[in-house]
Amino acid sequence: MKKVLLLMLVFAFSIGNYAQQVKNEDIIYDENIHTVLLHSVGNQLKPPVIRLGSNDKLQLSFDDMSSETFRFKYTFVHCDQNWNTTDLEQFEYLDGYEEDEIINYQFSVNAIPGYIHYNHIFPGRDMNVKLSGNYILKVYVDDPSDENVIFTRRFFVIEPLVNIKATIPYYPKKLEFTRFKQQIDLQLFTPDLFNAEPMQRINVSIQQNGRWDNVKTGLKPTSISLNMLDYNYPNGIVFDGGNDFRHFNMESYWYKSMYIREIISNKDGYDVILHTEGSRKGREYETLGDLNGRRVVKARKEQVTATEGEYAWVIFSLKTSEYKDANVYILGQLNDWRLDGKSRMKYDSRNRMYVGDMFLKQGYYEYNYLVVPDGRTKGDITEIEGDHWEADNDYTIYVYYREKVPEYDRLVGYLNFNSRQAER
Repeated sequence: MKKVLLLMLVFAFSIGNYAQQVKNEDIIYDENIHTVLLHSVGNQLKPPVIRLGSNDKLQLSFDDMSSETFRFKYTFVHCDQNWNTTDLEQFEYLDGYEEDEIINYQFSVNAIPGYIHYNHIFPGRDMNVKLSGNYILKVYVDDPSDENVIFTRRFFVIEPLVNIKATIPYYPKKLEFTRFKQQIDLQLFTPDLFNAEPMQRINVSIQQNGRWDNVKTGLKPTSISLNMLDYNYPNGIVFDGGNDFRHFNMESYWYKSMYIREIISNKDGYDVILHTEGSRKGREYETLGDLNGRRVVKARKEQVTATEGEYAWVIFSLKTSEYKDANVYILGQLNDWRLDGKSRMKYDSRNRMYVGDMFLKQGYYEYNYLVVPDGRTKGDITEIEGDHWEADNDYTIYVYYREKVPEYDRLVGYLNFNSRQAER
């Protein structure tokens, strides 16, 4: 009897360890789900941001490799500035129902492998948001318990009440960073509403491109004057300049575009093999004219991308010595900016190169290589890509105001700007 009880306890413990734990991040939990897109309606390049009380809409789409349709549902989860779920009840931040259904779907046509394409636009009259802040879109089957969730996506609801001025000076505060790092000089112009306890209530986060591993959070003003907050840190708010993103175009499998070495068609679909690349560290900066790591899912002109676009296994290879006590990752919107097992490369000691693969739909993709030391969560882009002040980067500034009743973080300021367009 004791042995039976022990085995039952061990089994229960194992199940608990392997149970799916949903996080407030951009994660796909179901291996059948691919190409999850969330953006402003009609424009893949516009981020998932809506203004509170406006008619702004977001468009969600994804492909399910299953052979049968499902009645997928979704809900919104309100989060604080650090993406922790708030203590608010859903009725406090949702107007209407607490969940809705995704009912628009189409079967793929002549695609190998086949899939079902889902598409949905929100918010709608049945479910809308009442508060600004960070939100998680949670898509699931049956109910929103963790084991039923198929993917999650971040989106933002803003109240544009704070004006933001951001510049990137040529000479940073630390002169050794000159021509390498990008320093963000920041000022906020706040209405009287936010002048009470600004040090306690106002927090700023700054994101570079779509990355979440190196986002700077909890930034506080260094000085306060009438309706103006200044962020003048002794060493500045500094990001690695990095480099322009590498890219490849596989809108068509009928020809090899630049950076593609070979396209192989087989009974299971396509393999797209990219040319072997090398480190760019120490090289002179070269303007590539990129989209800062984003993607555009798009098939040939005569194809309907949503249902006729086909998938391929894309093979990456990077010729370099092995990094000891560190891992190398492929990073960009092509993998939702995640440093995980799907983007981690393996070292081929025989050929002295890192190799990796990703399952991607026809389109244009950008990426870079990141080195992550063991025990760290923040990647180093400079180790492989180099470090250049001239590099083209997008920055997003989020300004949060801590409301006390009810207690939550309002998103009262939002600015997306490009390093080449910023005042310098």
